[in-house]
Amino acid sequence: MPIKLCRGGGGFSGTLLIAGLLCCFAGIGRAADALPAASEVTRRMIERAQAVARAEQGPQYTYEKRSLLERLDANGQPVSSEEKIYQVTLISGFPFNRLVKIQGRKLSAEELRREDAREERFRQRFISADRKKLVAQKEALVTPELLDRYQFTVKERVVLSNRPTLVLTFTPKEANLPSGTAQDKLLNGMAGTIWIDEGDADTARLMVNLVEPVSLGWFGWLGSLTRCELSLERQRMPDGVWINTKQALLIQCRKLMATLRFRTTEESRGFRQLEAKR
Repeated sequence: MPIKLCRGGGGFSGTLLIAGLLCCFAGIGRAADALPAASEVTRRMIERAQAVARAEQGPQYTYEKRSLLERLDANGQPVSSEEKIYQVTLISGFPFNRLVKIQGRKLSAEELRREDAREERFRQRFISADRKKLVAQKEALVTPELLDRYQFTVKERVVLSNRPTLVLTFTPKEANLPSGTAQDKLLNGMAGTIWIDEGDADTARLMVNLVEPVSLGWFGWLGSLTRCELSLERQRMPDGVWINTKQALLIQCRKLMATLRFRTTEESRGFRQLEAKR
């Protein structure tokens, strides 16, 4: 129903109404501009990871994942590729990738038996595994030690999938970084942008790239990683579980006199909840 302002003496009321609305909008604008400190966001990320890792077994999901591995030429064009289709099931919070097709071909009877045996071994790991070790494995992706390698900056607040999301950039800190392993060197050379769901403090999107080459082997005798780009998109299920929906990884490395380039892309769809099962 349209709002009508009274004539005559009602003009003063209309002025007050307009002034009130302007104040309200100004207040909303100030609230939207108030971004949290980066330290507060990373603290919540760690708490979220710990809570998810320590929770009892929650909802189990299954979905289809298409994986495409490509070898690229110097212009970034594919020279060979291999496509695999998996049926993924979350078992105790860990994804098990059951191979279904290779290059469009269904598995043979022998290949199916191997997949059955592989799934059984995967499930047995969680039946006999130490709970503390399982928790540590789940927490490994977001730990204080990992986040402490980077300098985070909260850039803005956006809306992804109708949910408020914080956009943070991160770069490696300049000093006192662990560098004893190849993994340390790789992590120390990565920078990028991460989108954090403000309600859950979980990762909704990630873009990472290598900012400087990383030597592999003793004094680089195995070669060097000269390019590494990773992008990740995740989807929140109705019950709050977050699942990877799309991931792309581009790698370029030098090995002796040759340069190798690979790109792998994974896309998931058809998410369906199952009854809890160990």
